[in-house]
Formats: sequence, structure tokens, C-alpha cells
Amino acid sequence: MTPRISVLMPVFNGGAYLEAAVASVLAQSFGDFELLIVDDGSTDRSREVVDAFAARDERVRLLCKANSGISDTLNLGLDEARGDWIARLDADDLMLPARLERQLAFLDTNPDVVAVGSYYDLINEIGERRVTRYPLPRTREELARYLEARELLTFTHPTMTYRRDLALALGGYRRELEPCEDADLFARMLARGGTILIQPEVLTLYRVHGGSISHRKTREMFSKLRFVFHNFYGARDGRLPISYAEFQAYRKCQPVSARLRAGCDYVSEVLYRSSTAALVDGKRLRAGLSLAGAAALKPQKAIRRALRNLPFTTPEVAG
Repeated sequence: MTPRISVLMPVFNGGAYLEAAVASVLAQSFGDFELLIVDDGSTDRSREVVDAFAARDERVRLLCKANSGISDTLNLGLDEARGDWIARLDADDLMLPARLERQLAFLDTNPDVVAVGSYYDLINEIGERRVTRYPLPRTREELARYLEARELLTFTHPTMTYRRDLALALGGYRRELEPCEDADLFARMLARGGTILIQPEVLTLYRVHGGSISHRKTREMFSKLRFVFHNFYGARDGRLPISYAEFQAYRKCQPVSARLRAGCDYVSEVLYRSSTAALVDGKRLRAGLSLAGAAALKPQKAIRRALRNLPFTTPEVAG
């Protein structure tokens, strides 16, 4: 039978977190789903772990491929998924028990929404819930203001549920834009006229640890994110898209003042990420200093983020 939703989980050496991630999906209050796990050439016990779950629950499906990166892995999952909706989760994160039920209810009452995210809690390596994040936009009006201000819109990928047919029609994830393959896909959904919103409920636990891709590739991510939205807003202005090489050349030719602003934006983003990592590690003084540095460079942006992400949660070990 065709499930209503496919939970898509890419895995590469899932290690100590994989079992908990899979268990959190199988514990969902909504049961009409498949869990499609795509192994990207793991060399640890990831396949054995998934096989053990699959032997006990027929909703678990494992696909295996040679290592080629996150975009190829997700695209294989998109091709093989059977649900109308794709719910993303990484192999080190956790779904709260009502996530699928609540996101599908939100989508049922908002038929123009092609993708939905949620609030989420950051957890550390041992599963302690440290801080809640409250991303935007939650309403169509907030989304319109973001677009009017030409913001660089990002959505936390493991919290997202989106239409499979639209993702396939757009060509899926683009490998050349890693590690911004998710921001690029959602930007193309918006460009098609789709609505993407954040559901104001905590539904996912997002793990922050030393192996996170976002920490290793921050500079490349920031550069490609600016490229994605250079073309996104350019298309809205009637301009033809340019290549990434052309974009890099364009940036080098910009006035010194523009390059300095871009540099400040980048350093501010690095400091913000450092603040998040410090909060998760329980180092609030370091987090405050990093946030102060970010505020000095980009005051309005840092203040908006700080206000959105209060109050702090008390530590609680995730199940």
C-alpha cells in the first residue's frame, strides 16, 4: 500500500545516534508512513542497525549506494519514496512523537503550503535539550515581508515536510550547490509561487555536535546561499540567472564598501553559530560574548535572533 508520507533519512556512518533517530520515527502517533533510509556507503554498523529495525517493522526500507554525497543520497530517496509528502530527518536528530500528525494536520488546513517546518529544540551529544529555536516565517504576511526585504531565507532541513511531486518536478537537490542544496530547493519552490511556512510548535530535536556539516563548511555555505538568492531575486527583477563562477567574479568586482558589508555578514554568521554551539555546550558566557560580537557587526539581525530564541529551556535528556 502507498503510505501518505515518506520519512527520508540519509545515513553515512550513523554511529551512536542512528538507533535513537529511527526509534523516534517508529514511535510516531501517526502510523501511515514509510521510513526510507538511504545509506551513502557507510563503513560502520549503520546497515546492520537499520536491517535489525526493518526485520521488526515493515515500514522501514533500506537503500544502499556507493558514497557520493548528500544530494545524490536524497535524490535517490525522492525517486524511490512512495508517499505524497517527504518528511526529512537526519540520522543524528529526533522526531517528537506527534510531529508527523501535527505537520500533516497543518498541511491539510493550508492547501497552498508546499513545505512546512517547525520550531525545534537544540540538543547536545548526549541528548540534553538546551535551547529552543523559533524560526520564521509563521504566516504569509511574514513571508511576504521577508521577500520584500530580500532576505536570505533558510529553513532547518530536518524539521521540514514538503511535497514530493514538486521536488521531483524541480529536479530535486543540486549537487553543485552543496552544502546549500536544501536552501536552493526551497528557494526554487518559492520561485514557483509555493508558500513555505513555519508551524509554531516544537516538533523536532536538532543535535549540535562537532561533526555537523554546518560547522565544517560555513564559508562555502554562506557564499552559495548568497549565490542562490542573487539568482532568486534577480529572476524576480527579470534578470537571467548566472553561474556560480560568474557570481564569484561579480563579487570580486564590487566596490570595497559592498565587500566589507559581505565580510561583516559572514563574520556575524560565524559568531552566531559559535554562540549556538556554546549554548548547547552549556557555556553561556562564551555564547554571550559571541552574540555580542555578532550584534556589533549586524545589530538588528542579532537582536531579532536573540529575541526569537528566548527563553532557554532547562536541560532534559531526550529519549
